[in-house]
Amino acid sequence: MDPKKLLVVLCALAGLACGAGSSAAREQPPAAVSPPAAQPAPAHEQPRPAKGTVELGDTITLKAGETTEVASKDVSIRFTELVSDSRCAQGMVCVWEGEAVVALTLAEPGRGERTSAELASTGRGGRQSVEFAACRVDLVAVSSGGDQVTLRVSKA
Repeated sequence: MDPKKLLVVLCALAGLACGAGSSAAREQPPAAVSPPAAQPAPAHEQPRPAKGTVELGDTITLKAGETTEVASKDVSIRFTELVSDSRCAQGMVCVWEGEAVVALTLAEPGRGERTSAELASTGRGGRQSVEFAACRVDLVAVSSGGDQVTLRVSKA
């Protein structure tokens, strides 16, 4: 085994033993394998930018602070903020892939109901979907900068 690779593996194991987790990273050489890319949604489920309303079954992309309405329901969905992001930075090789957690606010204005939910990109540290007012919202993806989320809205 190449001495440099052996050193990297030993350092990564030492980092895990010390509880470093995803912080045990090194610069990635240009030809190295990059983290797996998110799978694109099938053609019939391509995310579309927020245009005010979505239908059940749609996949939609929201920027931080944007709100969309579910057309057949009295429900609004707002991407409030990126709560945390421990994902591996681009150009780095990490021991753990990390996770992004986003906050959503769901409201049913006609009934005066509102709830907040935090969704996690991997489901390891939290849930990946929330149900509210007969709607289910699944977190599909979080942009690399954390300023945009892709959500799938369906019937609960």
